[in-house]
Amino acid sequence: MNVSAYMTKDPITVTKYTNIYDARKIMADHNIRRLPVIDGDRLIGIVSKTDILEASPPDLSEHSIHEFNYILSRMIVSEIMTKHPLTVTPDTPIEFAAKLMRKYKIASLPVIDEGKLVGIITESDLFDAFIEIMGGNVKGSKLILTLEDKPGSLANATHIISRHNANIISVVSTRRGVKEGESLTSIKIDKEDASEIVEELKEIGIAAYARFENPV
Repeated sequence: MNVSAYMTKDPITVTKYTNIYDARKIMADHNIRRLPVIDGDRLIGIVSKTDILEASPPDLSEHSIHEFNYILSRMIVSEIMTKHPLTVTPDTPIEFAAKLMRKYKIASLPVIDEGKLVGIITESDLFDAFIEIMGGNVKGSKLILTLEDKPGSLANATHIISRHNANIISVVSTRRGVKEGESLTSIKIDKEDASEIVEELKEIGIAAYARFENPV
């Protein structure tokens, strides 16, 4: 799954000459926390609420709101933006984008295609992707299986699921939280009652349980 499926396309932008007061107002009006900074079609930076906060007078009590806004209106985005930010392309896998954000402790990545800004992907977008991949937006039963970590183990489980005419919504597997040589697998299916499937899985030696999920 690639960044293009989850990014915000054609994001709101500012130029390097936009004053900080206006940039802050744009963020507030659109309920966003960061703005790509462009020069023509070319990305040259990114400015965030944190950047604006750090550029604000340290003791606001010494300034009236009008003085504060005047100070911000006299400063421009290019003075406080992060220059040459890390970027990704629409074809970048979302897990790679997530690893970049985690490694460099950043909350968003501009998306560039052939040198042009086409989107932005944020932490919130990655949370949405995680929820969707886990089947969290769909009503159904989630089967939690402890499988042998070897070829064919998952196929044995999905064969039983298919015999019960259940459609698989998502499959996620990890080796965390289980013994060596095992994997923990979550399978979301479109059935409210998965008790018969669980019993058949247990009959062939697969540790399993199910819970019904109805997202709000």
